[in-house]
Amino acid sequence: MKKNCDIKAYHEEEERYSRLVLEYHSTKQRQEICDAVAKAIEKFDMVPYTIITPKDDKSGEYLLEFHDDYDRRSGDFFEEILKLLKVDRCD
Repeated sequence: MKKNCDIKAYHEEEERYSRLVLEYHSTKQRQEICDAVAKAIEKFDMVPYTIITPKDDKSGEYLLEFHDDYDRRSGDFFEEILKLLKVDRCD
């Protein structure tokens, strides 16, 4: 499995709040992120608050947040996305 070094991932978590930011650098990567998120939504039956912020024509950030994650299921959700994208490191 070839890892995806271009997509950068950042995670933040506090009590019931959890956030994953995926930084993409091409339209192909943005589409890969959208596809991975759609698969995770279907698998876990969870829908995060989502914001896509373009920096220019090809790059930007894809932000996923859960605000009331009492059962801490967001961790598995985020792990699935990182696995699908072949991102092996998250800051």
